[in-house]
Amino acid sequence: MNLKFFLLLKNYFYQIETLVIKDIKLKSRYKAKFLFSIIVPFTTFIVPFLVFRTLFNAIGDKSFGIWSPENYIIFILSGIFIVALNNLLPVYGKSLLREKYWKTLPGIFLSPVNIYNLLFSKLISELLIFVIPVSITFIFCFIIVKASLMTILFVMIIYFLAAVFMASIGLAIGSFRMSIEGGYRFFFLIVNLFLVFSCYKYPKEFFPENLQLLISWNPFYYYWDLIRNILVFGFENVIFNPNYTLHFIIVISLSFITPILSVMFFDYVYKKYGLVGY
Repeated sequence: MNLKFFLLLKNYFYQIETLVIKDIKLKSRYKAKFLFSIIVPFTTFIVPFLVFRTLFNAIGDKSFGIWSPENYIIFILSGIFIVALNNLLPVYGKSLLREKYWKTLPGIFLSPVNIYNLLFSKLISELLIFVIPVSITFIFCFIIVKASLMTILFVMIIYFLAAVFMASIGLAIGSFRMSIEGGYRFFFLIVNLFLVFSCYKYPKEFFPENLQLLISWNPFYYYWDLIRNILVFGFENVIFNPNYTLHFIIVISLSFITPILSVMFFDYVYKKYGLVGY
């Protein structure tokens, strides 16, 4: 029994490794475009940085929420590695559309590869692509806040859980690329609207009060807010704080539920509608 389980596990990781290598090779075929896709997301926080700097120049030593002239750079830096996760939303749809265009998608579904392999292989390949700039950004954050080992560990864990959540949503909406491409555009737009109001670029306090209520119902917000609060206050001061109990409940539950639901949804779309087009 143990040998059989070991062989199954070995085969599972071998399939993921093969898919990851394939994804990275495909992405790196055009070197300039590949490098450009990595650099561009990290330029999106130039404007937020200028906004924060202007704001604190105007209000002096006053704080804005938990953000002050001393720590607002943490918001900017953490926003940079959060933006890297946004690439997980379109990557599944693009991959499925490309494979459908090449007429290799039926072969993938006939192979031993299952949907969980597809989900986690693309998640790993995207994280590997951004590993250098994201790691540098993390290191800067940890040095600035003088993070403890527990803070570093749990920020990384929550970041990975956020990646799983984003990848799961990406797989679910990407499944429409197989057949109902209009559905993909609609749901991709809806998810991006949620991201706009998830406070990854600007803090909650920047928004009007009626929109702050909407943000409180946004699951993305709890991931970003938890990462930033742990960075600013330290894990030791957040884990036992009742103000963040809801954050932990939402983050942990969604991180385990959404991969299962996304795979079920993907399977449903494929069985009901099949492959349409090309």
